[in-house]
Amino acid sequence: MRTRWWVGCAIVALAGLGLTAGPVPATAPAAFSCSPSSGTLGGLQVLQHVTATAESGNDRIVFEFATLPAPSGVGATYTVSAATPPFTAGARGQPLAVAGQSFAKVAFHNAYLQDPVNVPARVAYTGPQDLKPGLALLSEAVVSDAFEGSLTWILGLQQKACWRVTQLNAPVRLIVDLQPVTLPVTGAQIPPVPLGALGLAALAGGLFLRRRAGVAARRTF
Repeated sequence: MRTRWWVGCAIVALAGLGLTAGPVPATAPAAFSCSPSSGTLGGLQVLQHVTATAESGNDRIVFEFATLPAPSGVGATYTVSAATPPFTAGARGQPLAVAGQSFAKVAFHNAYLQDPVNVPARVAYTGPQDLKPGLALLSEAVVSDAFEGSLTWILGLQQKACWRVTQLNAPVRLIVDLQPVTLPVTGAQIPPVPLGALGLAALAGGLFLRRRAGVAARRTF
């Protein structure tokens, strides 16, 4: 009993100091990958906030949701993958211009901009649907689809990038870290030439030209 009392006091003290444990990742942070990354968020998700920041040499975009109860067997999912223009917006397929040299998309299923269950809606996304954060890698993030539970954001990037996806709970958040990819040099590789060899080649070339000039001069006479 005394041990439990001391544990309870310790928890209260830590809470007062703000030292209690923070949100626990729903999935462990993975390595960066250029392949599609998918997962489950659960429930019906209504977008609340989208933020884009620079973090330790990478760019980060975070999607935060409010969770609504879902019927059995129904739950929100996500997929992060590369994307190729041209892009379209909405059910009518209007052309959508996105700034960038390379592109990725974050597609959610069973995710919404507004409460799909309650009337009137209890929660809704009121933030911008076209973000231009002006980061080193992430140029623009824009909604291309938000219809019947399909919610897709197109990410415009300054260059090709890979991503690392992390989930957090309470509230549900999807964190997408973006890392630029350095493309390998292609084509035939020219072997390095020692400076001494370059000097000898230049000397030989000069002697050859002088000899040719002398021969040409003799022929003119």
